[in-house]
Amino acid sequence: MADPVDAGAADDFAQVFGDALNRYVQSKGIQHIELVALLGLDPKIGKQRISTYCRAGERKTPSAEMLWLACSKLPDFSFSYKGYRISAATLNGNGSKPSSPAEQIPLDFERQFNLTDKHGTIDVRVSRPRGRIEVSLSLKAAS
Repeated sequence: MADPVDAGAADDFAQVFGDALNRYVQSKGIQHIELVALLGLDPKIGKQRISTYCRAGERKTPSAEMLWLACSKLPDFSFSYKGYRISAATLNGNGSKPSSPAEQIPLDFERQFNLTDKHGTIDVRVSRPRGRIEVSLSLKAAS
């Protein structure tokens, strides 16, 4: 059986977290469905989850996953609970830099290349950095 003091602390934390989400939504001028999209949640289920944290009255205590999503995916989201500031920050102070979209460059190759010839080589390298796929193709023909 749960200790009444612990249950009260959990209810208090749920209230503080819900108030912080509501303040975030109001300060950014967004709706709950936009908050769901920012968090990367399924629209239908995510809206239900968010409403359990943001509604008036008794609120559900957020899961660790929801805390992580809110602190890491919502820009400038933080809140204070019992004197502690809860937010996401990197240990070295350097956040990840947003990457600019890669530009696709056309490749013009105007020469015949015999792939069955044993003198030429083809080198294909594939890497998968987060958010994209990079392919490098090298053709070397024997003269």
